Amino acid sequence: MNNPSEKTQIDPDFLKTLSVLYVEDDEEIRELLSRFLHRRVGTLHTATNGQEGAQAFLEHHPDVVVTDIKMPVMDGLEMAAVIKSSSHEVPIIVITAYSERDYFIRAIEIGVDQYVTKPVNTDTLLQAIYKSARHRLHQLEMEKAEKLVVDALEQTIGVLSRAIELRDPYTDGHQKRVALLATAIAEEMGMPADTVTGIRLGSLVHDVGKIRVPSEILSCPRKLTGNEMNFIRTHPDAGYEIVDGASFPWPVARMVFEHHERMDGSGYPKGLKGDEICMEARIIAVADVVEAMNSFRPYRPALGIEAAMAEIRRGRGTIYDPDVVDGCLRALEKADFKFWDRD
Repeated sequence: MNNPSEKTQIDPDFLKTLSVLYVEDDEEIRELLSRFLHRRVGTLHTATNGQEGAQAFLEHHPDVVVTDIKMPVMDGLEMAAVIKSSSHEVPIIVITAYSERDYFIRAIEIGVDQYVTKPVNTDTLLQAIYKSARHRLHQLEMEKAEKLVVDALEQTIGVLSRAIELRDPYTDGHQKRVALLATAIAEEMGMPADTVTGIRLGSLVHDVGKIRVPSEILSCPRKLTGNEMNFIRTHPDAGYEIVDGASFPWPVARMVFEHHERMDGSGYPKGLKGDEICMEARIIAVADVVEAMNSFRPYRPALGIEAAMAEIRRGRGTIYDPDVVDGCLRALEKADFKFWDRD
């Protein structure tokens, strides 16, 4: 929580684009500051206590909230907590006295953005509103730019994913279904949204190295020979070489390279163990096994989801990461998750 002591050059035209909610129970102070703000911001909404303020916030969706702390019915910090719980990105500025130290600590815990001390200096208040709104605008612009980057990466990854699946009709949709399950596992494990996005994108290209495997091996209707299996096992290396040249904000190349590694070192291509394998690859590994066992292959019929669940239970803690297995089982047991019915 910041005190806007450093002055910034204010753009009055920007202020005129803002909608501000001002909450104050003292009628004289409210009228005085309302007149000041009304001439400078685009739209001003007022309320006399926290309860009215929370309702006004829901009705008007202001860009910035300014509130006193000590008020009847619901105080300013209680209102701030309600607002932050539903819309944490909206800047909230509290007006506080130096003697209100306990309130100050609560304000920090709630996530209040700035504070202005009493008696209120109108220029300081305007600085706080301006800086808070500018900071939020910058955040929105950054989020928009990040989304454009992710969208571009998704399009690139989609092209790579379709390229391998066109060569291997028996695994059509495999990477997409693995991505659906891997995403659900990561969410069940409580991973950050950005990490979940990376896992989803990595899953969509985890088998891209199969583009270097002859199609007659990929679609062979019989059990593969030892030499043919050795050829198949080159696809993580090949995929790594393809993906490693791209600049991703996630360890996509490692996901591709390590998704056939196993916790006990029995996997390939390097025989990595435990924490040597990145968590993203451990998640994709489990999703890959479950999807493969539940799907038709040219050399066998689909084994079914129950068989797949039994397999990962057997390998929990030895072959597969136990937390990943638990997350996968929770995801699969949810009635609304049926990735095997999706394309």
